[in-house]
Amino acid sequence: MSLRSAVMTDGPDPVHPGGPDLERPGGPAAEGAPEGLPAGTPDSGQDDGPGSGRGPVARWWRPVLGVLLAVGAVVAVVVFRQSVLGWFATIASTDPRWALAAVAVQLLSMQCLVWQQQLLLRSGGGVAPQGSLTATVYGGNAIAVGLPLAGSAASVAYGFRRMRDLGNNAVLVSWTLAVSGVCSTVALAAVVAVSSAATGSTVGAVVASLASVAAVVPVLTLLAVTRSAEAKNLVVKLLMTVLAPLSRWFRVLRPAVVGPAVDDALTSLGSIRPGARNAVAAGLLALANWVLDALCLLFAVHAVGAELSLRGAALAFAAGALVSSTRLTPGGIGVVEAAVASALVAAGLPAAQAVPAVVVYRFISLWLLAAIGALCLVLAPRPVHPAEG
Repeated sequence: MSLRSAVMTDGPDPVHPGGPDLERPGGPAAEGAPEGLPAGTPDSGQDDGPGSGRGPVARWWRPVLGVLLAVGAVVAVVVFRQSVLGWFATIASTDPRWALAAVAVQLLSMQCLVWQQQLLLRSGGGVAPQGSLTATVYGGNAIAVGLPLAGSAASVAYGFRRMRDLGNNAVLVSWTLAVSGVCSTVALAAVVAVSSAATGSTVGAVVASLASVAAVVPVLTLLAVTRSAEAKNLVVKLLMTVLAPLSRWFRVLRPAVVGPAVDDALTSLGSIRPGARNAVAAGLLALANWVLDALCLLFAVHAVGAELSLRGAALAFAAGALVSSTRLTPGGIGVVEAAVASALVAAGLPAAQAVPAVVVYRFISLWLLAAIGALCLVLAPRPVHPAEG
């Protein structure tokens, strides 16, 4: 379960999408201390004990934690060595035909996301060359996987800047990323709902359906506001009234600034009309993105010589998708593997086959895509366009 869909769920900042440039450690500000400062101050770069601001716990907890994790891993391997050896043997005997099929459907799954964003950009009159957009999607996925906590937001900021560099205006790019994220969320909820219903979980189906509604309602509300002059004026006046008390401290929140800015943004959004055909196509591509990811899991199970029903595959995929959406770890590393393996065992697979199947699936859907994305980040040229007036 990669985070490629979650990449587009956080809204970008049209004003400062990349965030401020932070001073890097070890740069000019970190080299030496200004004259006249006593030794041991933060500016000196020295650590003279208690006065340095770094307590004794901060110096030793990381090495101790690393040692404990290493010892725990060694103990686990020793205790469960027979199971571990069996898993490696199963992985070594993976059927290359099924493995290649899993790789093919996973790459096609990612391409559906590329085609979806290309469709949305072009429907708004934007520029969307397939090569550049493919590199952007893969690169954003690598950022989402590689950065803890802020990976998803950083990925959206990267995608925003790359699409702006192609010559698209900020409003169109923001709209594209927002619609892509909503389509992905609704499609995932639909897949989870169908999977839950197929496995007899009524509660899961209801919750997933409610999640779909919760994702669609705000979009429909915003669409109605942008298409109605009365509703747009009401929203502008409401925001001006709410933010007026804060204008004493923040000049950018003055009614004279907020009113025209919000009105222009809503007017620009209202001018983007993708049409019913493009809207349906975007939804279907988002659905295909998740269905092909589920097929990758099913093919990975077959690659290790196991047999699994479509219902079992749906159950395992839904479990992994739900856990991955919590974003407890970058890329869901650790938690997704545990959830999918447990679901496969619950579906009837022995652990000796469930664990290798999850390893193959995650290698393809997470690490392979992250490696491709890393190459895109390094090799993809950054297009330059004239600054907008």
